Amino acid sequence: MDDLRRVRSSTTDPEEADALLREAQGRFAFSRDPGADFSFRVEQAGDDGLTVGVYRIGGEWVSDGEFDQFSVSGVFAGDYRWEMDGERDSSYGVPFLARPGHELFGHGESLSIVNVYIAPERLREVARVVYADDSIVPVFGSPRPVDLRRGRHMLQLVQVAAEFVNSGTIDDPMVRAGLSHALAVGVLECFPLTGERRARPATARSELSIHRRATRFVDDYLSLPISVGDMAAAAGASQYDLDAAFRSRTGASAVSYLRAARLAAAHADRAREPALGDDALAARWGFASTDRFRRAYDSAYGAVGDAAVESL
Repeated sequence: MDDLRRVRSSTTDPEEADALLREAQGRFAFSRDPGADFSFRVEQAGDDGLTVGVYRIGGEWVSDGEFDQFSVSGVFAGDYRWEMDGERDSSYGVPFLARPGHELFGHGESLSIVNVYIAPERLREVARVVYADDSIVPVFGSPRPVDLRRGRHMLQLVQVAAEFVNSGTIDDPMVRAGLSHALAVGVLECFPLTGERRARPATARSELSIHRRATRFVDDYLSLPISVGDMAAAAGASQYDLDAAFRSRTGASAVSYLRAARLAAAHADRAREPALGDDALAARWGFASTDRFRRAYDSAYGAVGDAAVESL
């Protein structure tokens, strides 16, 4: 994974806010004096493939500019109205997609907004795995979600990404790899692709081969920040075929297999090092938080956790 970069700052000066916005993957500016009640705060973390920015912007203001990357925005408080390519809408409760080379105009007030920036190269890599097509270049026909259900799912992913930034979990390369893949797939599924393609279903024989190659890859590289997309690439399959192969042979998805493998590795570590706590195990094996690790571990192996370790 690329090196992590962080931006954490706040200001009441619109020009300083413009500079922070430019540092945060975009060429944006507040295009008129937002007034005395203006405030700007940013908490951002990411690398060359994925960056997540959490913004709180006080007062009423207008901005315009464009991004170098694909940017999915989720508004969680306040009011925000956007316009791109003649389309306009209010975005509270519905994510929208800003595309490179497409100017975005925004009018906000007392805003809490999260932007997920995905590099075009990263989105293209994931699309080629998902659709098993090495020539595909994702082009989107609209900033709006395909439907409300997919929009809500994308908004949940954006919210999780913000939680990872606020908690510091995104600093872990293994977590960042999984988050990057999940968000890229979410974008491909949520927003209308031009000329969208689907891979042909795999045969029973090819499913067996896909399953074997993917599990061998996980066995060899589990300690590294691998994702389901990496499993599919190693198996020479689309993500749809990868999931089909795992479901036909195990009854569960590929991501469930990867998660179970990491839990098994954590369980083995605990047996070797009984004093190793949940925090260390969660960080070592790429779980988003200690609480999530503990719930998954207890479900798989019983309520062992730190309390049991302390009783030894």
